[in-house]
Amino acid sequence: MSKWAAHGSFTLQYTVGNEAIVSIVYTLPQDLADAMVPEQTAGWAVTLAGNSLSLTGGTLNSGESVTVNYRLKQYIKGGTRTFTATGTTANGTTIPTDSSFDVPDAFLLSLALMLHQNAIWLLILAIIVLVLIVVLFIIGKKKDKEQENKEETSPTSP
Repeated sequence: MSKWAAHGSFTLQYTVGNEAIVSIVYTLPQDLADAMVPEQTAGWAVTLAGNSLSLTGGTLNSGESVTVNYRLKQYIKGGTRTFTATGTTANGTTIPTDSSFDVPDAFLLSLALMLHQNAIWLLILAIIVLVLIVVLFIIGKKKDKEQENKEETSPTSP
């Protein structure tokens, strides 16, 4: 996953059991739940409430897996996160599973957060850019003036 991307995913593999799982509830770390926007997962209805991400309306048979893709709407520190996924079968049996996955670092989101939290840095950056523009303009004017002076003082050939 690119350091520039603000997307991630995690997968639940159903390897133990014979009955199909008909709903899954992921208990996520709060910082991830607050920052994520889950994408549609084929065959499932996806709902995020608090730190619980629910998949309903689908079927996960033994030996299959389901992947949840998400994007980040705000910056959180990348790294390994752990979560609990609780699958529920049609007859009500629950199957809890602890797992972990990596949250990608999102450089652009971290830069935006830094500028938002420290507005002085945005002001400093704007001043630096403005000073560079003014300096380049002055240098250009000096070169134009020098060129004019050269043309005026250079002897013309007959």
